[in-house]
Amino acid sequence: MSLVAVVIVLFLVTYVVPQVAHVFASSKRALPFLTVLMIGISSLVRAYGWLLLIAMIAGAIGARLALANAQFHEKFDAAWLNLPILGRLSRSYNAARFASTLAMLAAAGVPILKALQAAAETLSNRAMRSDAQDALVLVREGAPLASALAQKKRFPPLLAMFARLGEQTGQLPVMLQRAAKQLGTEVQRRAMQLATLLEPLLIVAMGVVVMLIVLAVLMPIIQLNQLVK
Repeated sequence: MSLVAVVIVLFLVTYVVPQVAHVFASSKRALPFLTVLMIGISSLVRAYGWLLLIAMIAGAIGARLALANAQFHEKFDAAWLNLPILGRLSRSYNAARFASTLAMLAAAGVPILKALQAAAETLSNRAMRSDAQDALVLVREGAPLASALAQKKRFPPLLAMFARLGEQTGQLPVMLQRAAKQLGTEVQRRAMQLATLLEPLLIVAMGVVVMLIVLAVLMPIIQLNQLVK
């Protein structure tokens, strides 16, 4: 849908608007501000569109090279977790993946330190992976798993709570699996809410842009008709 919207807008800006500008070029009357603005944008895109495309490609390559740096990538992932909606979604997703892997390995009898190391490697977010490795160090030094996870604020408190229940009852794998299931359900629910919200917003945004372009085309025609009458 986004691709179709971009193609339609580019077609209107690079083809339709210049046609209107050509028709009214001989007219010595002042054009509406919206029409002048659209003609200016159209001229800019037609004249420097290739430069904008090159700049976008160069920006994408530069971002990819920057993310290849481990320290920058970790800082970027940490900043990503602070985003209002996507950050919480990413935090819950990574925590569910971590808890599920840790529960599976603990149930299979893998020592907790090795299980923590393996679970940390499954995290796609490098900031949370670093926190998981710090928690591993705390557990190695004798701290309970729940206490170690509770000190890492990027992990949802739900995970530390279930880990504490598991340690108290001797059912750590079961409780971690329950935490993973609950976090996974939350991720699915929030993802559905986000998709449900984004679709109408995208349609409205596309409609507004197309409406502005159509108004820029129609307003000079309406003015001309009024002059003829």
